[in-house]
Parts: sequence; structure tokens; C-alpha cells
Amino acid sequence: GLVSADGDLAYTVLTVPTDFENQADWGKNVRDTTGGGANGVRILLTGDLGFSVDSEEIFSELDAKLLGATMLLVLFLLGAIYRAVLVALTPIFVVALAYFVATALIYAYAKAGATVSSNGTTILIVLMFGVGTDYCLLLVSRYREELRRIEDKHEAMQRALRRTGPTILASGLTVSLAMLTLALADARLTSTLGPVAAIGVACVMVAGLTLLPALLTSFGRVGFWPRRSGVQYDPNHPEAARQGIWRRVGDRVLQRPAAALAVTGIAFVAGALGLLAYKVDYSTTTFFKKSVESVEAFELLEREFPAGVLYPSTVLVERDDGPVTSGDLAGGAQQVRNVDGVASASATGNTSRDGRMATIDVVVEGDPFTKEALGIVPDLRESVSDLGPGLTALVGGGSATQYDFDNAIESDLRLIAPIALLVIAIILALLLRSLIAPLVLIASVIVSFLCTLGISVLFIRYVVGDAGFDASIPTFAFIFLVALGIDYTIFLMGRVREEARKHGTREGMLRALSATGPVITSAGIILAGTFSVLMTLPVTYTFDLGFMVALGILLDTFIVRTIMVPAAVELIGDRIWWPSSARGAAGLREETGEHAVAEPAEAEAR
Repeated sequence: GLVSADGDLAYTVLTVPTDFENQADWGKNVRDTTGGGANGVRILLTGDLGFSVDSEEIFSELDAKLLGATMLLVLFLLGAIYRAVLVALTPIFVVALAYFVATALIYAYAKAGATVSSNGTTILIVLMFGVGTDYCLLLVSRYREELRRIEDKHEAMQRALRRTGPTILASGLTVSLAMLTLALADARLTSTLGPVAAIGVACVMVAGLTLLPALLTSFGRVGFWPRRSGVQYDPNHPEAARQGIWRRVGDRVLQRPAAALAVTGIAFVAGALGLLAYKVDYSTTTFFKKSVESVEAFELLEREFPAGVLYPSTVLVERDDGPVTSGDLAGGAQQVRNVDGVASASATGNTSRDGRMATIDVVVEGDPFTKEALGIVPDLRESVSDLGPGLTALVGGGSATQYDFDNAIESDLRLIAPIALLVIAIILALLLRSLIAPLVLIASVIVSFLCTLGISVLFIRYVVGDAGFDASIPTFAFIFLVALGIDYTIFLMGRVREEARKHGTREGMLRALSATGPVITSAGIILAGTFSVLMTLPVTYTFDLGFMVALGILLDTFIVRTIMVPAAVELIGDRIWWPSSARGAAGLREETGEHAVAEPAEAEAR
């Protein structure tokens, strides 16, 4: 059974210990030994060893390349936004230093016995640069405002940090704690990312509240060269009431808030309908987005043999009253062969030292990692659930392992999603001192997430042409989009509340849109850009995740923050601040002991 019908193709099986640390090295040794063949014969390596070698070749030095590409992209975008050398370079320096501190802490975390996956460290790069740059943009923008109103640069930074510090702190805690909920996951791929991401975001948040203000203050107005005219001391600078682009957008939305909310809501629901096409698929042939030897070998095997020979499932048969007999194994193999979709089942000859356990290899007909193959696993387990008195059988390996992983991932999303949303709601309630506003904001990002996922499913399945998704993608996309998407509503609503204390909720929203519009737009473009870098990697998983997060961030930036949230707040009115809205806008002013003195805000994109 190891030679094809026409004799042109044959395969053999190498059995090695389960050791993920050394699989790639063993695979390289095999390829070096065989040399690829000679005299018209090709020798290809696939399976665990082959895929490990190809993965290491693709991912070797990947973090360094990804770091370089991300830094260049962020630097280009910051340069285009600020057109000032020092201000553009400062966030890069701050986030890079925070990244190196975070990697040191993660290394110590791993040395203490924790598990850290390469997926986590790869995603950490784009996460930290995206989030960290957002915090830098927020503080720089407010510092620029204050420099126009306050002559002393130290006092200007003190006021800017007093205004933006709570927002950055709330945002950092929200993202960190939301990421940390991933540690509750059953699937190790998911749970190992949680602490790593939380450490990274916490480091960049601390850097944004300490190192960044220190550097900006030391530069002062010189840091904005050659555009120093925008930060010259001008206490009589016109107020934010002037008509910047975001103020005009806000005016249009608030004139007909019900229509704006209805149109965007319908559009998002329509996008979410794409979820009807969602399909899980772990096909071996689609993991890489470029040609590699292990996939080529598998495709050759698939043409001549049942595709399941690549990763057989294993039935472990155990007898509790003595050694397992050949009759026990023959009976178990026959039961398995009766399952639809099974190509073959045979005893391997492998037994335990005491003879009480032995194994049966089960080969399915199709690719062992497609959804159809995973659906065979429950039938396999049912077929060997009762082999006779004293006999117990367990099904693992191959499709069975992937089936269990798939179930764990799905249950993880049901566990993590409500906990993450609860954490976010509590932080928002504390920041905004409201119970209504957090519910509105969370509802907006959930709707945005469902729309993003639906559109992504349609694009990746019918434009890119992939058969389906890794089941862990929705979990990661959810935690990234909800945590990062809420960032921008925190930036917006934190400013709305500040302005509402002096001008009321409606005017406060317009002033906040005007002030934060350039900041949030710039931050959204940068964050989407950093996650888009993942799409350049030749791996389907990172492409899918990068596309989803980038799309979701853009939707949050340009639709949720610009239209949905302002429209919802306008319809709800001062009740959005309940229970603190009971005393109205005047009560809010009394609450802080501030007078209704107008403060200028950023009115137009620069």
C-alpha cells in the first residue's frame, strides 16, 4: 500500500518522538541526508517534520523583519501627519523602547515556567506599535493645543497630561485586561497570547504616560520644527466653534441622528449577513501562501493515496485485565472501518511495555484537517466506545486532535467574550461615571465586529478563494477589535464628557468631534496600517487576522466614531450620563468645581 498503482510514486513513514523543539532540526537532517534525490528520482519531505522545516524557514527572523516594516510604516504615516521631524520620531522611540522592555519581561515570564508561543510574539509587534502610537497621537495633539494657550511648556504639558492621562490610562487598562481574559481559554494557542499581549500594552501605556511627556516637554515648541507656527503662544486663538471638517460632519449627523443611526445600522447588519458563509477549515494545502516542499509533497500524495495518510488518527486500545490481544485490535479496526469516510484501519504493532496498550492507525479518505474530516471523529469515537469487557479505546492524533482543538476554540469564545465585555463596561463606567454610555459604546463595537467578520468571510472565501478559516480567528479578531475599537470611543467620549461640563452634551459632542477628529483618524489609519503588515506574511492565518482587524479598525474610525456614536448620544441626550446626568449639564460643572470657561479644541486636521 506504499506504492501508487502506476508505480510512479511511493512513500515511507518516519516515526520520531513528540518534540516540537527539535522537529525542524530533524526535518533539516532528513532533507540533508536524502539530498532531494538523484537519477530522475525526487525525494520530498512532508508531514510534521516537513511542515516544521518549512515553517521555520518562513518564520526565521520574521519578528525582526516585521518590526522593521512596522516601524517604517508608522514613521512614514507620522511624518505625513505632523511634518515635523522630532515629533514624528518621538513616538517611534517611545514605543520601540517599550517593546524592548516588554520582550525582556516576557522572556522572564517564560523563564519562570510559562508558555509563550511564537504567534504571540509576532502579533505583539504590530499590537504595541499600533496602540502605542495611538496614545502618542492623543497626547501630542493635546499638548499642541495647550502650547497655543499657555506660554510655559512645562505648564502646557502638565495641563495636557491632566486632561489626556485618565483617557490613556483607561484605554491601556481596557486593552490590557481584555487581552488578559484570553488566559482563561482552554486552547493553548489562545491562552498563551493573553499575558504576552497584556504585558506589551501595559508597557506601552506606562511609556506613554512617563517617557513621552518627558521627551515632548524637553523639546517644547522646537520639537514641532519646521511647523512651529502651529504651536506659537496665542491665548486669543479662536475657539473650537469654527467649522473644521469634523465639526461639519458632526453637524450633519446631529441634524438627523435617527436617519444616520438607521442607515449605518442597516449597513452593518447587511455586512454581518456574510457570517452565513462562515466555514471552518484547517486544510494542509492552504496554510502557506507560497509554494513549499511539504505542501507539494502532500498534494502528490493526495492524488494517488487517501489524503489521510499524512496525519493518521490513532486509536489507543487498553485492556485492564491483561495484555491486549490481536483479536482485540482486529475487532477495533473492523469497527473503525465501518465508519463512513475511513479509508483504512490497521494495527501498528506498537504496544506498551506491559502489553496492556496497543495502537491502531486510522486513515481518512480526504484531507484530515477539513471540516468534513473533523466531522468523522465523533463517529470514530462512537464506533470504539464498546469493544467488549475490560477494553477501553481512546481516539487521538490527526483529525481527532484538530477536532478537540476546534471545540475548545469555540467554547473559548463563548467564555471570553462576555468576560471581556464586562471588564470593558466596568472601566468605561468608571471613566465616564455613567451606566448608560458604556452600554451604548459596547453595543456599537459589537455591531461593528459582526459586520467586520461578515465582510471578511465574504472577501476571504469568494475573493481570495480560501475554503474557510482557522476557528481561532474569530476569537482573536473579537478581542482585538472590541478592545482596540473601544479605544477610539474612549478618546471621543472622554473629551465629550469634558466639553459637556461646560457646554452641554450636544455642543460637547460637536466640540469633541472637532478636537479628536484628526487624532482618531490618524490613529485609526496607523493602527489599521500596522495590522495590515500581517497581510504581507506568506501565511494564511496572519493574512486573515490582519485583514479583519485592519477592516474593523477603519469601520470604527470612520463610521462608528464619526456617525453611530454621535447619533446615538444625540438621541439619548443628557440621559447618556445617567446617573450623573440627573443634575444636567450644570450639575456636571458643579461636580468638578469648574466654571463654564470655553477652551479651544483642535478644529481641523493638520
